[in-house]
Amino acid sequence: MKYLSYLFFLFLMLACNGQEKVDLFKLNLDEPIEKIVDFNDKNMIGVETVEYAYGLLIEMDNPGKYTFDGIDLKGQKVFLQINSERLKTDSITKFGGGHFDMKGFKDKTELAEILKEYKADPTIYGFRMEMQTPTLKKEILKKLESQYGKGTKNPNTDNGLYWNVRKQNKYIFYAPDYDRLIILNKSNLSKNCYWDSMNGLIDFGGCDHEAYIKELTKNRTDSKDIKNKPVLKIDKNWNINDLRLGTSTEADFVKSFTSKNFERVITLNPKGGLQEVMHENKYNNFYFYFTAGKNGENDQKNNILKGYSINDFEAVEISFENQLKKGMKGEDVVKVIGKNDIIGDTGLKYSNYLEIKNPTYKINLIFDDNKLFSSMYVLKKE
Repeated sequence: MKYLSYLFFLFLMLACNGQEKVDLFKLNLDEPIEKIVDFNDKNMIGVETVEYAYGLLIEMDNPGKYTFDGIDLKGQKVFLQINSERLKTDSITKFGGGHFDMKGFKDKTELAEILKEYKADPTIYGFRMEMQTPTLKKEILKKLESQYGKGTKNPNTDNGLYWNVRKQNKYIFYAPDYDRLIILNKSNLSKNCYWDSMNGLIDFGGCDHEAYIKELTKNRTDSKDIKNKPVLKIDKNWNINDLRLGTSTEADFVKSFTSKNFERVITLNPKGGLQEVMHENKYNNFYFYFTAGKNGENDQKNNILKGYSINDFEAVEISFENQLKKGMKGEDVVKVIGKNDIIGDTGLKYSNYLEIKNPTYKINLIFDDNKLFSSMYVLKKE
């Protein structure tokens, strides 16, 4: 009996040891994706342009498998960054575009299919991780300073720092104002510039901002050539045309004049269940999102509108009941909305969006490189 107990204990020890954690701090950031991702986690892959506009992201929620030099990251989101050729040419990467299109994958086969769709590399080139608590931020900063010394002050943020680690060929961006740490392999990145919405534009020396942005968006679609633009009216509660958030169904949408030129797309969760129904209009670059009804993907009468994104105001004719207008300067948008109803960086000093306070929906108003109101998205909070 003792022998059997010993064997059982040994089996448990081997099983636990097999669940080896990934130390993000020690990655070279050129590892194969399948060596980093735990397919038992809730994994999502796709585009989230507010998080980062110019690459493919894999998001792991509650990633208990990951550490940062011994610090447990359970409960913190981790995003892996992947190079994607499609996202260098697709109009959704236009500067300022607020596009969200993430879907689950449950195994290597599904991952490979999605990577092929996006013409993406099978390897990572960086990661972005949440730092949700003051204690975690202090611990992370202590690790960074112990390894790399004091960072350079980010002039775009109150508390941000960055490191250009030449020996390891890495960029490190510590952005506590946005609860983020970003570490990237810089082999195929600009040697002079870096931009994202958490850090603003970083000049490593000799940065030509205009040339840098032009290179990032060199193949973007020219929306000025779009014809027969749909007419969109946003009311003061952020409902769109005759469709009401949280009330209108997919069936209502299909019957409405707004649904012209849309294609229906189904998103599955990592377990293969229905997660979301989306209708996309790539020509005019905007999207509608619906919660999954209780009776499956064809339950259009119970699929409820949970949000939408309009990624380029030049591709539509848009008006607002609250007196907002496309092309408005950030300061004028703040006057219309009210400073107390906006979260975070109201001056757009180190971000390209304004988030509207709302208990139910995440509402982001997004600005282009000239800081003019150019796109938006509204999405129910999970």
